[in-house]
Amino acid sequence: MNPWAVLRKEKDYARLFAAGIVNGMGDRFSQVAVLGLVLSLTGSGLAVGITFAIRLIPYLIFGPLGGMLADRLSKKRVMIATDLIRAVFALTPLLVREPADIWLIYVSSFLLSAGEAIYAPARMSAIPRLVRKEHLLQVNSLEEVMTGLVLIGGSISGGFVAALLGVEVSFLLNALSFLATALLLARLPQLRGAAPDGTSAHGPGQAAPAESADGAALQASAPAGAQASAPAGTPAAAAFRLLARSPFLRLMLLIFAVWPIGDGIFNILLSVYAVEVFHMGDLGIGLLYGALGAGLVAGSALTGRFARQIKAAAVLTLLLEGICHILISQSGSFGLLVLLLAGTAICSGIGNACNQTILMMIVPEKIRGRFMGTLAALQNTIMGAAMFLGGLLLEVLSPRMLGLIGGGLLTLSGAVFAILYCASRTLRAAPVSGDISG
Repeated sequence: MNPWAVLRKEKDYARLFAAGIVNGMGDRFSQVAVLGLVLSLTGSGLAVGITFAIRLIPYLIFGPLGGMLADRLSKKRVMIATDLIRAVFALTPLLVREPADIWLIYVSSFLLSAGEAIYAPARMSAIPRLVRKEHLLQVNSLEEVMTGLVLIGGSISGGFVAALLGVEVSFLLNALSFLATALLLARLPQLRGAAPDGTSAHGPGQAAPAESADGAALQASAPAGAQASAPAGTPAAAAFRLLARSPFLRLMLLIFAVWPIGDGIFNILLSVYAVEVFHMGDLGIGLLYGALGAGLVAGSALTGRFARQIKAAAVLTLLLEGICHILISQSGSFGLLVLLLAGTAICSGIGNACNQTILMMIVPEKIRGRFMGTLAALQNTIMGAAMFLGGLLLEVLSPRMLGLIGGGLLTLSGAVFAILYCASRTLRAAPVSGDISG
């Protein structure tokens, strides 16, 4: 099914999707305005780096907390509460008037990011409760579309708003976006705790629909023995231990740990490629971000083709993205760079959608929030460290060499993971001999 058609069938998720667009656009408006304000007040690249770093630190602290709240409280109320609180702190930069006030931006960035760290696990763990199982893959591909649309529209329009109307308007629009999101979320079901029968993907009082052939195929593609939810009364610690015995889940966690390393390095390289390597300036940066957004949208249209090979796609897209980054590092044409960057986003979008779908199917509802929160904390910590290390390496390496190293890391990791995946399939398919003595 076309991912966009899912929005017509899944009304609750359509509201969550719209809330994500509004929230993301507001965040982009604010981010563009904050960076411009920091540079105009300080003229310091270090201050910009501190602003970025501060946005990542809260995930390590508040990500697991957000997951715990999502598992124990109403996911809807957690999301609405964090939106209303963030609306207040989104206005804090309006108080900045001189370089001595820069600490207010740091405080605001930290608190807004802390709110997102609490909000994100509730949102992600709510998705399997809101949509039918056979629509999970399409819905997760729409999550990548949302990121792409925000990346394209939010960055460009945010720059125009800040330039034409002033940064004050950008901060005000960000605050209003949180209020608008809270209103959209108010129409969702409460989503408190696990589903009554442990298997329904819908909120209280809603019956789980019969799965289509596509849904059955998707369920069959999940790791053997995986359950959408834990048996009633299973302690959370026991559920975590049960997950730890899943070889495929361990492989997926390795993928989730390696991918942010590449993302951190390439986030640093993006503007460097545009400005220092190809001398395209701000226009080049905009085109590269646009290519990323377009690639994520295009990847969504292709994700449905992998419904019957979802595990293979989750593993192999890391390898393909690494190859694209190797080619990017050696590209002599800016046009080719744009095309290859879109290719990396296509691979990333397909891989993320498949990975998230598998996790939503195999992680029990009872611990899904904590699992998602801990995973987000892990990924953002790794990405932050990779961005810091990438910045240091650029002092001694050329951008092309760093890009080659980063692409090589993803390619090598993807190849190793692909071999492990193929080996595990071979072992499962091998006939069992009756004589094991020799």
